Amino acid sequence: MLQTTLLALLGLSVGMALHFRWHPLRREFSDAWDFLRLRQPLVLLTAGCLVFQPMATRGLNALQDWPELWQPLLRDAAGETARLFHELAPPWPLALGLPLLLVLLTIRVWRWPYRYGERVPVPEQKLVLIGLSAAGLLWLGLEAAAWRTVYPEWLETLKLAARTLFAALTTAGLQVWLVRLVVTWEKPPDTEAEGDVITAVEATFARWQSVVLLGAFNLLWMAWHSWRPDEIGAAAWLLPEFWMLFAALPVAVAVSSGRTAFWLTGAVALKALRRALPALVGYLISAVAVMMLARYAAEMAQALGGADGWLAWIVRGLSALALAMLRGWLCLAAILVMLRHGFSRPFPAAPAR
Repeated sequence: MLQTTLLALLGLSVGMALHFRWHPLRREFSDAWDFLRLRQPLVLLTAGCLVFQPMATRGLNALQDWPELWQPLLRDAAGETARLFHELAPPWPLALGLPLLLVLLTIRVWRWPYRYGERVPVPEQKLVLIGLSAAGLLWLGLEAAAWRTVYPEWLETLKLAARTLFAALTTAGLQVWLVRLVVTWEKPPDTEAEGDVITAVEATFARWQSVVLLGAFNLLWMAWHSWRPDEIGAAAWLLPEFWMLFAALPVAVAVSSGRTAFWLTGAVALKALRRALPALVGYLISAVAVMMLARYAAEMAQALGGADGWLAWIVRGLSALALAMLRGWLCLAAILVMLRHGFSRPFPAAPAR
């Protein structure tokens, strides 16, 4: 039975490779792979975060029971694929670096105000930046002290709430930064490619107000997902649609001028999602299928490698690396699909008066 399952897995892999060879969106998938090959640290960063995330594994016997397996596997693959629009790399422990970036942003906005806006920031904007920076440093201190100190319940709850908040902001920043990196790669401003990462960071800083508001939207779906992560009813099938509704919002924030009202950015995102919907449906069918195949292969490898021992850690690391490559490839392909099929028209700088 195991030999038959492995042969079927091999046959499906060959079939998926041929499928992408003649896919209507093969240019987007090919360009996403070319981009990923040039940005290998992005794969290593994602893989490092995935190692810290517990992966649900099934027993070897359960992995061979296809009549009972295919529905939960399809649901998990659909949810993870839809979540790629918002979360390429798990935000924890990446969020630990956010307070330092907030301090850097605050200093740069105060020192070069016109670089990050049309005018000098008003006192309310300065208070928001100072408050986020101070809260981030305080939270970072709590996380550092938690290694040696057992907090009371109320302080532990406060720490976890702050972790969720800064994880949402980290996710928003990564979304906008990644789209700006793709835009810079696709339409480079000059012939030097070494500064693309810094250029994308500067572009993300210039949109910091929209990134903060985008973090509030991320907080909504992250809270929903973390509140009932093991939901198996109708909500589990509706959750990917909820994620898809906001799929184009990070892209709209990234391609906007940075001075556009957030409500107008959201309206443009919905219009772009409507224009790109046929292409996104074609993308999703293929992406969910390959995600199912990859998740099944990763779970099979971990089941064969065992739960403990050095072999289990090797298998876990290799699985995280393979899934990181797949997630990066599919996420970049989705960004290219939305950019090319949804945002082909010029983005409005401001509403008409």
